[in-house]
Amino acid sequence: MAKIVQGVAGGFSGSVGPVVGYQWRGRWCMRSHPQAVRNPRTEAQQEHRQMFKEEVQLASRMNWVLKESFNALSLAEGLTPCNFFIRENQHAFAWSDERLTVDWASLRLSMGPVAPVAFGVPELTEETLTVAFEKNPLHVRADAHDKVYLYVYCPEAEQGYLAAPVYRHTQRVSVVLPRTFAGRELHLWGLVEDRQGRWSESVYIGLGSLTPNPSPIGEGSSLTPGPSPDGEGSSLTPGPSPIGEGGSLTSPSSRAGLTREASSASAASAASAAGAIPPSGEQPG
Repeated sequence: MAKIVQGVAGGFSGSVGPVVGYQWRGRWCMRSHPQAVRNPRTEAQQEHRQMFKEEVQLASRMNWVLKESFNALSLAEGLTPCNFFIRENQHAFAWSDERLTVDWASLRLSMGPVAPVAFGVPELTEETLTVAFEKNPLHVRADAHDKVYLYVYCPEAEQGYLAAPVYRHTQRVSVVLPRTFAGRELHLWGLVEDRQGRWSESVYIGLGSLTPNPSPIGEGSSLTPGPSPDGEGSSLTPGPSPIGEGGSLTSPSSRAGLTREASSASAASAASAAGAIPPSGEQPG
C-alpha cells in the first residue's frame, strides 16, 4: 500500500499498481515496479559466483598494499582498490577443481609510470628477508628519494606483510617474516612509489618456503625451493647462494624486460643502511 505525502499534490511512497514511489535526495520520484529476476542457479553460474567470492577474499587479504598502490587509480575509476585489483588481474585468475587458482607471477599489485628497480636474489638472516636492487637499471629519469617496498604474501596463512619502505638510493630493502610463515609457500613482490604518489609496475621477485630447520645461516629459518608458478623458473633453486647452503630466489624477468643479478652482500648491512625510512604504521595481520 502506498502512503500519500502532502496531500494529492505531493509525492508518495510504496507501490501503486505498476509503479513505486520513493524519495531521492529530497525529491519525490517514481519508477516502474521491478521485474522478477530469473535465478536458475546453474552450475556455471554458481562457479562464477564462487570464483568472484574468492577473488574478493584474496583482494581483502591484500588490502594493506592495494589501498596504497591502487588508491589514486581506483578513485579515478570510481572503484575501490580491491575492485580495481580484481578487474586488472582477471588474466591471473582461473577456476580449477572447484577452487580459485592464481598465476602469482603475473599478478599486478601496482601500476604506473615510475621507473622500476631491478631486484636481485633475496637473502635470509634468521627471519629477516633482504633484497638488494639496482636503483635505476633503465637509466631513465628517476628520483633517488623514490620509496621502494617489499610485499610478502602467504596463501596458506592468508596473510601479507608490507615492508617499511627505503629510498631508492639505499639499494637494499628488508622485511621481517613471522614464524607463522614457517614451512609455507611464500610469494614476494617489489614496488616503487615516487613523491607524487605514483607507482611503478610491480615486479614478482619469486616463490619459496620458509622452513624452521637449522641451517648454515644460524638458528633461524632457511629458504627452500618451491615449485615454479610458470614452470620455467622464478622459484627458489638449491645450491650455493648468498644465504649459504640453502636455496636462493631466481628472479623472473620483469614486464620492463629487466635482468637481475644475484647479490652476495649480507642482510646485516641492510639493517644499518643510511636513508631507510622509518615504518609509518603497524604490520598488517
